[in-house]
Amino acid sequence: MALLTAAMIMLSCSEDDPDDTLGNEDQQQLELTTAGTTVETGSTVLFEVTAGGQSVSDADLYIDGERTAGYQHVFDETGTKTVQARKTGYKDSAPLTITIEEKPADVDIYVLGQEGTSGLHDYRPLYWKNGEAVAFSHETPGSMIYYSMDVANDNIYAAGERIYSSSRAAAFYWADDSHEELTGSDGYAKALDICVTNGDVYTGGIKNESGSVISVVYWKNGEPVTVASGAVGATAGGPIAVKGNDVYMAGMLDGALMYWKNGTGVSLQGGPGEVTSINVTDNGDVYISGYEWKGNKTIAKYWKNGESIVLGTGDQESEARDIFIEDNDVYVTGWEKIRRPSGSGTVSVARYWKNGEATDLTDGSYRAEANSIFVLDGEVYVAGVEYMEQRSATYWKNGETVRLSDQEFNGYAGDIVVVKKTGN
Repeated sequence: MALLTAAMIMLSCSEDDPDDTLGNEDQQQLELTTAGTTVETGSTVLFEVTAGGQSVSDADLYIDGERTAGYQHVFDETGTKTVQARKTGYKDSAPLTITIEEKPADVDIYVLGQEGTSGLHDYRPLYWKNGEAVAFSHETPGSMIYYSMDVANDNIYAAGERIYSSSRAAAFYWADDSHEELTGSDGYAKALDICVTNGDVYTGGIKNESGSVISVVYWKNGEPVTVASGAVGATAGGPIAVKGNDVYMAGMLDGALMYWKNGTGVSLQGGPGEVTSINVTDNGDVYISGYEWKGNKTIAKYWKNGESIVLGTGDQESEARDIFIEDNDVYVTGWEKIRRPSGSGTVSVARYWKNGEATDLTDGSYRAEANSIFVLDGEVYVAGVEYMEQRSATYWKNGETVRLSDQEFNGYAGDIVVVKKTGN
């Protein structure tokens, strides 16, 4: 009797109290919309949620099943994402697929180097623009060695040497598809560095004066200026920088490392070694990359206004190949030998140093070297070589590897220049 009474009470309550929860068929459908479903990386996407034409401000958004706060989201990685709106008492919105594409680069990346064409010893000099190879047009490309490049007003400039024989070579520069030799074919000279400022082309290099004397030289628009002369085998130069009306070169004179400002020499601290690059800031500070010999090992270092700063650990050999300054930060690139991960022997890794702190670009599983560095708006670009099954011309952007040369043949990357695209 008690059970019957309880059942009747429950039935009575069920009939008298309407259900507060609507069936699914009575729930309103959420609608999720956005201005566009294809976006670029780094874009902030704003979403809108409605139901029955009315705005819904307190729904939850789920991206690939994970709840996110608010109605906007920044998509940083390429690919596709599924977004859905949910709210208690409403039907979930239909899934919305967002496609994220790589943001087009606002810079042009130029890398100078060479690439094999049909065999291990058959090379063509070229440069890559945004990964596309562009060969230098010359009737004897095999005799040309390109060492350095610059870009100004979308024109390509490069410096190098044209080899005529084992003892004869001419310095030259390349300007917007035009080849100009700076010296004759009856001597020995090479142009190792180039910079363009205010429409003037400065090329730095060396020139033999006799069998025992060699000069550190630069050419301004093809006109030679001798900076210093010394003994063959103990004198070298080439790295050049121009600030305003001042011309700076770095090199070695009779065994002593130094730089010159408008022909006046300044000694570099330390013992014997080699300089590889020069950079001068707007306030006149002079930075030079290179290395010093310590016993039978080379140690990477740089100099600021003649004073040396050691970069290499000294445990193994290291070299600094290039230097760049941006916003008072000092970037130097090169290589250092480390113990192989297997523990057997050593191998050189490509790396750069920012204010003395090293960042490795390769992991030591194969030999690699970094030759050039360029920094633009904090983005770090490094060009170099990876010695894998074939030697690869490579650059790294913020540590990400981009291989340029045909993997069937050997390649080499020696210099890199990055410029903002016209109109940016």
